[in-house]
Amino acid sequence: MSLKKNIAGLTLGIKYDKNFRIPDVAGSMVEDILRDKNSPFSVKDMFPRIQESPREKILYNPKTTDYLRFNTDDIILGFSIKDNFEKTYKWLVGSVIKYYKDNLFKTYGIKNFRRVGIIFHHKIPHAHEFPSKIVKEITDNKISNAEDIFISFSKKLQSTEARYRKGVNDYKNTIYNIGNTEDALLADLDYQFYYEPGIEDLRNAFVERICADAESFLENFYSWLSKYETKRN
Repeated sequence: MSLKKNIAGLTLGIKYDKNFRIPDVAGSMVEDILRDKNSPFSVKDMFPRIQESPREKILYNPKTTDYLRFNTDDIILGFSIKDNFEKTYKWLVGSVIKYYKDNLFKTYGIKNFRRVGIIFHHKIPHAHEFPSKIVKEITDNKISNAEDIFISFSKKLQSTEARYRKGVNDYKNTIYNIGNTEDALLADLDYQFYYEPGIEDLRNAFVERICADAESFLENFYSWLSKYETKRN
């Protein structure tokens, strides 16, 4: 069975050239995000709290830990998932990104995009020994039953099949973060697409295609991660 059933949350981050106008219009942006009929976040009590500083605004829900943060450099949406990955991912791609492209970014002049990143957060029950085995290997079995382990590594992917436009230096990067708790393995896949040079209008940035490729790339992640889960089960 696919490890998608263990996806506990998603994070979507979009980075753009520094926009010093955002602090001046942040209040209006919050109103649109929470009130605009086209906004996927206008659902009652989705983000009941607002935290702010001179640099950024954070809309959040203390019960669910979901949040939407934006500032002069990027906008990041993070939210939890409970057994509804397919439906939630469809909402992310079909509603959130559409709202960004056709409404929010267009209205407030947010442009010149540099990166799109999607993080798939997994919580895999009863698989917490996996990082400990790695520690045993690199310490030649001198350390066993290690606690509070966190492992991070990345892989840059740059090939002709990864490019969506000609004559540019676009590339993909994947970051893997793995840690453990007392009863679970925490495994994150951070799939990033870099625009080199940047793209002025998000509507031309093929974000939906990037999201589709990110979901497909999960199978590469699962090809080795699932072996451990199968053994435990």
